Amino acid sequence: MKTTLLFLITILLAAPVVLSQAQTNEPAVAPPADLTAPNTNTYTGDEPADVAFDDLELPNAIRQLALLANLNIQFDPRLLNVVGPDGRPVPPPKVTEKWKNVTAAQALKALLDNWGWQMERDPSTPIIRITAKDPKALEPLITAVIQLNYSEPTNIILEVSNTLSPRSLMLPDNRTHQIVLRTTEKELPAAQKLIAQLDSATRQVLIEAKIVETTKDINSAKGVNWSGTLAAQNVSFGNGLASATYNSSTVTSGAGTSPQAPGGRPLSGSPLTTAISSTNTFLTSIAGTPTAPGGFSLNTANGINPTTAFLSASGVQAVLSFLNTDADTKSISFPRTVSLDGVKNQLMVIKDVPFFEQTQSTGAPGTQALATVTPNYNKIITGDTSPLTRVGVILNVVPRIAGPSNVLITLEPQISQVDAAVATDTLNGQVSTAPIFDRSSINTVASVPSGMTLVLGGLETDLMNKTYTKVPLLGDLPGLGGLFSSNSKEHSAETILIFVTPTIIQDSDFKPSDSRFLNTKAEDIPTGKDPAWDSGVPYDWTKPKPSVEPVYQP
Repeated sequence: MKTTLLFLITILLAAPVVLSQAQTNEPAVAPPADLTAPNTNTYTGDEPADVAFDDLELPNAIRQLALLANLNIQFDPRLLNVVGPDGRPVPPPKVTEKWKNVTAAQALKALLDNWGWQMERDPSTPIIRITAKDPKALEPLITAVIQLNYSEPTNIILEVSNTLSPRSLMLPDNRTHQIVLRTTEKELPAAQKLIAQLDSATRQVLIEAKIVETTKDINSAKGVNWSGTLAAQNVSFGNGLASATYNSSTVTSGAGTSPQAPGGRPLSGSPLTTAISSTNTFLTSIAGTPTAPGGFSLNTANGINPTTAFLSASGVQAVLSFLNTDADTKSISFPRTVSLDGVKNQLMVIKDVPFFEQTQSTGAPGTQALATVTPNYNKIITGDTSPLTRVGVILNVVPRIAGPSNVLITLEPQISQVDAAVATDTLNGQVSTAPIFDRSSINTVASVPSGMTLVLGGLETDLMNKTYTKVPLLGDLPGLGGLFSSNSKEHSAETILIFVTPTIIQDSDFKPSDSRFLNTKAEDIPTGKDPAWDSGVPYDWTKPKPSVEPVYQP
């Protein structure tokens, strides 16, 4: 139990200054009046105590408090030698105060402030001068260095600087996480208290996500499809295209034979007469060549050349289908991270798909410019911040602790993939192709209790496609209609479910590590050699073989 200590100090028969610790039921002990007595040293002035003045002169009260606070003081002569209007000395004022639970230094400062006096400290000597305050003088500035534990100095300065007077100054030291604060003595305690409240440990949130993507494709085709025969059939008469050429030839008649014209009519003249005739010869090629396309010819003398012609079509074909296909795909991602309260996190399971771009270089005069094709992995489209070529699962989440057990989370999941089809377009006579990207996303803000799971859906696609074909009249015959009709069904369904579980992390969730890494000496590097069987270096037969083979032991 604390001992009750009562200091009764009497100077020049003046009223006493009484300092005592927290009151108890024990009787008070009065030390002797001599300040040099050993018993007076049991109170150092650093501990809070009760202080009482009863009609004590102000200079004497200041002296007693200075002694208890271990301060060396001297008074400005102008404070003690005060002369009244009549020219006679004015006695010092007397004070009567009673304070609870204060230190001697706090009591001294309060007493001086109440009477408009102050302490001037001289760095060159340990003596403090007691003098009157200048009413027009500004309050002096003092400097304090405040150590931060969690927050950034710049953030604290932005929040605290607005609460201080314009004369105050705050400077950050990012290297040591400290703040240099220069302000008045009155503003310093409030500023320190505010900084201590703001410099608190940032709470953390464990974010566990599960993204399930399922795809189901069902195809069914049954019947006989006659589209290849009866849809857009190409029909032509003949077997090609006719080509006419003009030839000059020399015909020499034999003995006893009269010359004849190409049509068979005999010509007049001697049997040995030579005649020159001009004819139009029609050449027909069934297969056809670039110089003489195939075709057929018809003339009045010899008829059709060749002697036969055909009515041709593309052919008769039908597709018989009697098959069902079913394809299921399921993709699951389990991103997991720990986030500070209010900090944005991005979880990605992606692939970068190159987007090829062609650049035309400037060639030298008289030469052809060269085209360079380079892949672009950071293609950005207007209105979006994420690269177009980044496909996969991207989850942007910002947790915010709301209350003791709720988490306010902002979710932006994105799921993308490259479509099997490609986009084509003709620009300046050149056909260009580009990939097609399928994207699905959700933007939402929700409040979730800690440890509970939020389920997001809505990213569902269900496509049904049915196709029927039949030959008119024949496809409607009972029994035989199935030989002239067909049907196909395509059913594709895609579902994306997102499960997000935020959990507020407590200090008890962390466990000390059992690792003794700091107290473990580094092991020596093994000097053993690999056996010759596992080495690709040629063996040096010039070196002597060691008597004992080194053995590597991990």
